[in-house]
Amino acid sequence: MKRAIIVTISAALFGALMPLAAQTGGGVSLEFSQKPVLMECEQGTGEPCFRLRFGFVDASGHPTHVPLPPVRELAPRTEIQVDGQPAVPFYAVASNAQSEATQRPQMAMLLIDVSGSMLKDDMAGQTRFDAARQAAAAFLEGFTDGRDRVAIAGFSGRNVQAGIDGAHFVSTRSEAKAELDALVAPERRNNTALYSAVSIAANRLAAEARASHAQARLLVLTDGTNDVQPQAGDDANLLTGNEGLEQAARDVEKDGVSVLPIGLGSEKTLDVSALTRLGTRPPLITLDRDTLRKAFLLAQVSQMSDVTVAIKAPADLNSRNLLAGRLLRFRAKFTLADGTILVEDRPALWAAPPVATPSFHEEASEAEQRAYIGSSRIGETSPWSLLRPLLVFFGFAALLAFLWHILPRWIWPERYQAKLARPVRPEYWPGRDAAPPIPGHYVPRPAPPGFEAGAYSAQGAMRQPGENTIVRAATDFTVTKTRLN
Repeated sequence: MKRAIIVTISAALFGALMPLAAQTGGGVSLEFSQKPVLMECEQGTGEPCFRLRFGFVDASGHPTHVPLPPVRELAPRTEIQVDGQPAVPFYAVASNAQSEATQRPQMAMLLIDVSGSMLKDDMAGQTRFDAARQAAAAFLEGFTDGRDRVAIAGFSGRNVQAGIDGAHFVSTRSEAKAELDALVAPERRNNTALYSAVSIAANRLAAEARASHAQARLLVLTDGTNDVQPQAGDDANLLTGNEGLEQAARDVEKDGVSVLPIGLGSEKTLDVSALTRLGTRPPLITLDRDTLRKAFLLAQVSQMSDVTVAIKAPADLNSRNLLAGRLLRFRAKFTLADGTILVEDRPALWAAPPVATPSFHEEASEAEQRAYIGSSRIGETSPWSLLRPLLVFFGFAALLAFLWHILPRWIWPERYQAKLARPVRPEYWPGRDAAPPIPGHYVPRPAPPGFEAGAYSAQGAMRQPGENTIVRAATDFTVTKTRLN
């Protein structure tokens, strides 16, 4: 009897939990596969938009296929938040993963921080360095012997250029694991030349990838911020400050390398803005070994089925000047064709230059511009959009009428007649009392002595043709004489 009751309760609980599992995707979640891209909504307007791309991964971090809705329903089924503000996509498109036959070989470099802080043992009993090596070993499992190539390099503040240039690109997993095991362990005195290491590694990786026509990807793992101290033995001329960060970010963009930054720590201990600027994919911040392993597994994938959406910046960020120095967090939620709702595991970050107005990274495609113009026209057909210009016009007309006709009569009532809408002639003759005004009548002020109208005839004496003007020279003139003497 008890067994039957237990079976009945278990069946009821299973039936109750099944809809909940279906609504949350059964372990499937979103994963941003590209850092948000700032683009110009429509050419010449200067209005900022963002392009986002996300894919779908299972509970173990592997890419998976999901039932996508039709293309026309992609945008309505996507919800995006920018720092907590909702933004409705005006454009969305889905793409499929490349077939294995059309995939290009991979050329990858693992750049691992070997500063003194990597010796902390806060990764479930392991040091950060050991946990990083274990996660990197999982990344190597996805490589194909004889086709893909990988190099592993450590970096600190010393011998940065030589350490990265000396890393060997190997083409088998066994050789790659040997390189990983031979990686020099961190030392307590080591600092972190993050900016220079990323710049040098991206440059070398791009050169190697161009020679073999491979996809170049760089994985950067660090647990700190850019910390360079030449007086303590670090290399000279390493990149520092905001200028160094911008130089490294420009080098990454110029070399065309895919960069995934991985930070071991929290937003309080890491420079999240710098990691976002350096990466082409959203940085991963964690101190969990399982999450770290999933990040390396996801980095194996050259391209997966994903959805690309374009959104307009929120109202309080609708100018590039308002984006200066900002670090934005993008969240996403997507509803599949079967009604399953998926959310992302971690937000996508976008960082503007620290001290400058960001420039547009790309222009909107032709399809994105058409969708943007169409969404704008839909909004302009509302009654309020038609009435607003008229209200603005009449408002300015009323303001001008008030300033021209009403305000002066309030300030100077004595200068305006009661019946005529024109100002009274100002009083030019000081020292004389004005005659008392008569209501409704204009009384001119008397002229000063000698200027009365009766003192002269209406027309003065005319000069005769024979009268000449005679000019006589002054006989008492001297060159030193002035009008004062």
